Amino acid sequence: MHWFYLLSGVVFFLGILGFSITSFRELEKRAGLLSLLCAVGFGIIWAGIGIAFPEATFYLAVIAWALSVAGAIFLSLPIGKAEPLKIDISKTERFDERHIMFGRMELKEGTPQYDEYYMHLNPEMKKVDDNLRSMPDLGEPGAKYFNKLDSPYMVSIFEFIEKIRHLADPGEPDQGPVSITPEEATRKIKGFGKFLGALDVRVTRLRDYHVYSHAGRQLHNWGQRLTLDHKYAVVFSSEMNYRMVHTAPLLPTSTESAFEYMRLACIAICLATYIKNLGYKARAHIDGNYHVLTTAVAHDAGLGELGRLGLLVTPTHGPRVRTAVVTTDMVFVEDKPINIGVQHFCRICKKCAENCPSQSIEKGEKKQIRGVTKWQTKMETCYHHWRTLGTDCSICLAVCPYSKPNSFYHNLLRFFIHRNSVARKLAFLMDDLFYGRRPRHTEKPAWFSEK
Repeated sequence: MHWFYLLSGVVFFLGILGFSITSFRELEKRAGLLSLLCAVGFGIIWAGIGIAFPEATFYLAVIAWALSVAGAIFLSLPIGKAEPLKIDISKTERFDERHIMFGRMELKEGTPQYDEYYMHLNPEMKKVDDNLRSMPDLGEPGAKYFNKLDSPYMVSIFEFIEKIRHLADPGEPDQGPVSITPEEATRKIKGFGKFLGALDVRVTRLRDYHVYSHAGRQLHNWGQRLTLDHKYAVVFSSEMNYRMVHTAPLLPTSTESAFEYMRLACIAICLATYIKNLGYKARAHIDGNYHVLTTAVAHDAGLGELGRLGLLVTPTHGPRVRTAVVTTDMVFVEDKPINIGVQHFCRICKKCAENCPSQSIEKGEKKQIRGVTKWQTKMETCYHHWRTLGTDCSICLAVCPYSKPNSFYHNLLRFFIHRNSVARKLAFLMDDLFYGRRPRHTEKPAWFSEK
């Protein structure tokens, strides 16, 4: 048996075994066991061939390496142009925040806002919304997963965010603008954002369709026409913990969501205050106090692509992120939208839609909505399921193949699927094989109740 054949076998075996170890560390038992069996099976077959054909082992090793390298080169080639998200700028229009689910749930019967909305703006939704309001709110007794000790985790975080929402607008600058080039401003704002804890920071020009047409989340300015004289938007993300997300639809994943919104609020307020202290106007857009659609801004800034589940899918963490925005009249170097094959992958995958308990995610084709050709989720049925559970569900995040941890093996696969349509189809099949089509639940952290 040639030494090169023996060494090659060890390298291939360790490569497969490494994936098995990584999977077990990620608490992915199915992937760990299957890859371990693959490693053992490979070792037996490789050794058997070497014993049976010792004279040919050198040539067999060369062939194995040639096929591996050729396969890697093929999968890295830009084969099958990835379709971008289609946006017809001429048909885009501003969305009214009064129509979002959270804003509608703030309306109280007998108030002018309630009467205006259900008599004039959206009367067909009155019965649906009244039924939703009669259900226990997130974190309240009566929901399926309510726990008197655990539900307050999420509630407490959102109460804290509510107390700092007024800080989103730091006010007018106290001085004239500091002279700074767009390049230097971009370097500083991205560096400071990541220092504060952001996963990624991008910049885009603020477009008209990024801004809500009317305020609708809080009653004090409900119905007010929104205007922003800012030129640029800084958008940034925060990673949701992989293991917490994989407890979906239980309380830990909702606690994690709340925590990331809190983290982003603090980052956004700091960035807006920093820009104001440089003499420029700025405003943070955080949970419960948005003037912009963060997903639209994030897409145009190249933070990720819009996926089938209606959320931003990022290159390194999939939809397992939360985002916030700071708008300003400070000038930056603009980032561009990215195309990493999400539209193609989501078209063939459908895991989120098939596993959605409320069937709120579109299984069919895209539709053009306000100039954007996308899959439209049903927010009423989705939110109804939230209220039933007492959590924000997040099963769609957990099952998305893009949500895998930021590790060597997953990043290698991401490298291929961002470039190659064949790789995307293979990745889809391999994800089914190693991880299955159904949600996988990890154990809750020890500081959560067992039941």
